[in-house]
Amino acid sequence: MLQLKEYEYFLKDNEIGKNTIKNYLTTLKQLDDYIVINDSSLNKETLIEFKQHLKDFQYKTGKNYKLKTINQKILIVNVYLKWLETEGYITNRLSIKLLKSQTKEHRESINEVDYKRLIKNSTTEEMRLFILLIGNTGMRISEVCSFKVEQLNKKIAVIENKGKQRIITIPQFLKKQLKTYVKKAGIEEEIFYKNQRTYRYHLKKIAGIAKVNKDKVYPHSIRHYFAKAFMMNGGDATVLQQMMGHEQIATTTIYTKLSSNELSDQFSKIKNI
Repeated sequence: MLQLKEYEYFLKDNEIGKNTIKNYLTTLKQLDDYIVINDSSLNKETLIEFKQHLKDFQYKTGKNYKLKTINQKILIVNVYLKWLETEGYITNRLSIKLLKSQTKEHRESINEVDYKRLIKNSTTEEMRLFILLIGNTGMRISEVCSFKVEQLNKKIAVIENKGKQRIITIPQFLKKQLKTYVKKAGIEEEIFYKNQRTYRYHLKKIAGIAKVNKDKVYPHSIRHYFAKAFMMNGGDATVLQQMMGHEQIATTTIYTKLSSNELSDQFSKIKNI
C-alpha cells in the first residue's frame, strides 16, 4: 500500500547510505504489513495503533523492542510521512508522537536576529566570513579550520570529518567574498588557519559587542541555526541529515526541537478568542 519503491528511489537519489536505507525500509515494511493485515488505511488511528503494536511486538520469544528502538522507528515513519505529504501522496499532515523524549533539550542556540547582529558587529572581515560560512553551510568548526583556498574554485567541496566525507556547496555570494578576502590577505592554504580556541574567543567577544547572550554564542550554535533555518523554510529532514553529515536521523531531529524560550515565544503568539 505504501509508496516504498518510490521512497527508496528518493533515498538513493539523495545518496543516503545503504544500511540507512535498509533500516528505513525495514521499518516502513512493518507499517505496510500492519496496514494490510489489519485491512486498514494510512490515517491517524492506524498510526496510533501501530505505535502500540511496536510496544507489544516480540521480535524474538520474550524479546520486545527497547524504548530507544521504538522511538527510532517512529522517527523513520514521521520522516516518511513528511515525504508523502511533500510529494502529494497524502493531503493531510500525519505524524506519531514519541513515547517519551529521548534526548535532553538541545543547548540553546542563536536565532535569526542574533545571527544578523553577530555578522553586523564582527570585529574583523575574517570573523564575519567565519560566521557566514557556518551559517550558510552548517559546517563544523573542525571542517571550517581545515577548509582550503583551492576548494573555492570547485563547484562542490568535499569535506572530511572523522575519516568520513560529505559534499557541500558554498553560495556564490559567499564564495566571491571569500576569494576576495584570501587574495587580499595572501592566504594560500587553510582560509581559517588559526586554532579553534581563537575563533571561539572572538565569537564571545563579538557577542558582547552585539549584545547577544554569550552563553548561546559558539560555533555549533551557528551550525544549529543553519539547520533550524533550513527546516523552518520547508526543508526535508532526510535531506538535512545528509547536509549535516549525520549517520542517524535521530541526531538530525535534535535540530527540529524548540528550546524552552522558543516554545514560550510560540505560545505568546497564540490568541484564540
